[in-house]
Amino acid sequence: MRFPISKKSSFNLIEVLIVVGIIAILAVVVLLSLNLPGRFQQSKITQATSDASALKVATQLYFADMGFYPPDVNRGVDPGFTQSLPYRPDGSSGDMGINCSHCPSDWQTIVSQKWRGPYLVSWPTDTPWGGKYDYNYWGSGASRYGCTVPAGIYAGIQGDYSNRNTIPSSAEQDLINKGYDGDNCLNGESQLTLIKL
Repeated sequence: MRFPISKKSSFNLIEVLIVVGIIAILAVVVLLSLNLPGRFQQSKITQATSDASALKVATQLYFADMGFYPPDVNRGVDPGFTQSLPYRPDGSSGDMGINCSHCPSDWQTIVSQKWRGPYLVSWPTDTPWGGKYDYNYWGSGASRYGCTVPAGIYAGIQGDYSNRNTIPSSAEQDLINKGYDGDNCLNGESQLTLIKL
């Protein structure tokens, strides 16, 4: 038994192009409704605040063992959370900017005797925007690019060593609005509050 074959058993090129065009238009409408650029920015902000939470816990654990907070160091330098003394986890050279004026005079000896870390699995080598984190210990009256920073310990979101890949002002403003940025000021970097002093 034979079945009759219809003369029109396939799509012609025009019909295929119309279907593909409709699908493309629907895809664009769906993608625009998802607000992907805004969601991408929010994911970076979420990563930064997650990194700050881990650094806060590491700071508290370090203090519990040492009796003082780690030294203030330059951007990209681990203040002693993954190894017993500050070091550059990215292997770069240069001044580590160690300032431990808030520490006891024999702080390095104390660290070598009491350090029970690591307090952090790994130092976050880059911010979500491709810059570097900067662990900061600031006493009262600190100022950063014209903005007053309350006494405390901060994870600064800064640019890389050439000061590229800084935080966009829209992300910095979002961190200010959510209460994460300690200086509450648009100045090209965000100071995520770890500990208020």
